[in-house]
Amino acid sequence: MIKASTYPAALCKPQLLHTCIRVSALFLLLIAWGNMFQSESKQAYAQTQVRLLFTESLRGETTELGRVRILRGNVEMETDDLHILADSVYQYLDRNFIDAFGNIQIRTENQHIWADTLRYNTLTDISRFRGRVVVEGPSARLFSQEMLYNFIFEIAEFPRQIRMEDENGTLQADRGFYFSLPDSAAFYGNVQIADATQYAEADTLYAVRSADFFKMRGNVYLEDFEERTRMRGGFSQSDSTGFRELRDHARLQRVNEARTDTTFLAADRIEVTNRDTLSTVDGFGNVEIWAERYAALSEQSTYNDQTGLFRLTGDARLWQKDLQLSGETIDIQLIDDEIESLFAFPEPVAVTPDSLTGRFNQIIGDSLRIYFDAGEISKMRVEPNSEMIIHERDENDRPEFAIQISAERLIMHFNEGNIDSLKYYRTIDGRYIPEALNPGEIRLQGFQYEPERRPAKPAEWLFPSRDPIPEEPLFPLPRRNREFLDEQDISAIEPE
Repeated sequence: MIKASTYPAALCKPQLLHTCIRVSALFLLLIAWGNMFQSESKQAYAQTQVRLLFTESLRGETTELGRVRILRGNVEMETDDLHILADSVYQYLDRNFIDAFGNIQIRTENQHIWADTLRYNTLTDISRFRGRVVVEGPSARLFSQEMLYNFIFEIAEFPRQIRMEDENGTLQADRGFYFSLPDSAAFYGNVQIADATQYAEADTLYAVRSADFFKMRGNVYLEDFEERTRMRGGFSQSDSTGFRELRDHARLQRVNEARTDTTFLAADRIEVTNRDTLSTVDGFGNVEIWAERYAALSEQSTYNDQTGLFRLTGDARLWQKDLQLSGETIDIQLIDDEIESLFAFPEPVAVTPDSLTGRFNQIIGDSLRIYFDAGEISKMRVEPNSEMIIHERDENDRPEFAIQISAERLIMHFNEGNIDSLKYYRTIDGRYIPEALNPGEIRLQGFQYEPERRPAKPAEWLFPSRDPIPEEPLFPLPRRNREFLDEQDISAIEPE
């Protein structure tokens, strides 16, 4: 799950083929489950024989529903596959079902079930449990106030609120289906999942738990506490390889380890991969990035947590203070979430407006590398085919002149944001442009300066929209379930 919490077709490669088959089987089972009840009366079933083992009281009656056998007091019954305990049982001999009431416990080969009432169809092996329903399976415990269960296929439908617990965490939803043998499930309405390291919520969830395959749709929210990451979108899919896809207005928010900076990523689609020590985040389509120290736009982005490299591709833009850097590809090298360097290619354009005159200092070339020290530009290297325009002010801070230089390579060193030294190499061409020639109107080829496109700080951060999952179950546990748990605890501490 967020552990890297996805295209259905793309996932059907050899190592994941079994997962895709099992997910397809999950949807087929959902369809079959509905059809099973629609056509129940038309099917031919073998009658399940119910044998009475014990009761304190037994009498027979004839009612509008036919002959009824009424059993009261510590009723114990069995079939070939079930062992049933209840306070009382009404066995309708002409209608092929029994009604059981009070402290119900059913034991099968794979699980235990407790409830307050039960209607069991001996012809179809389909049962409806109501009131404090608890299911103890080999890998999970389920709680609900109502459950429709097929003992043949071991499929459960929960038309009311359901809670599921296993060794990894807790799930809660308004309703759902659970398939015991493939260990698969589908949940609908206010779905929430939580464990010690992650939290998720959505409108719907489809899961193959045994394969760690999950699909979530509608108002998806994901949080990884260890990675300090929160995500939102309309759809999410994840698998056991550590891959997660998020799409439909996908957003990701990550706090750095020192908790001093937050990075916000928005895109049409976001992919997160966590494998061993490698963690990558990829954004696709209309990528927007905001951090305290910079902001960026591109068609695609890739971040490698191991190297600290953030690569923007496709009509990329980056803003750092007053600097706008544009190019087809921009590499942002981060160290401890601080920009260590920028590298843009091909044919990048760097523009910085003069804060007093508004004139645009401009640099272009085939590639451009910018180095930073404590958040300030310390060095800039442009090569080959470099060209620049620098505007100067007089002693009254008014525009005075500009210098335009072309060279094979330009190297500039900065001090407190100002050019401290300038070196240029080979094929040098330069000119002085007095104010009379209006140098403020000169634009180098490819000039771009669009501060209005700079991504703004998010108006609101990503937070869960629902209250936390309660620690306690949905209801007080039935008596026989409490006794079962007590026996389990005793057996766990008894010496061999």
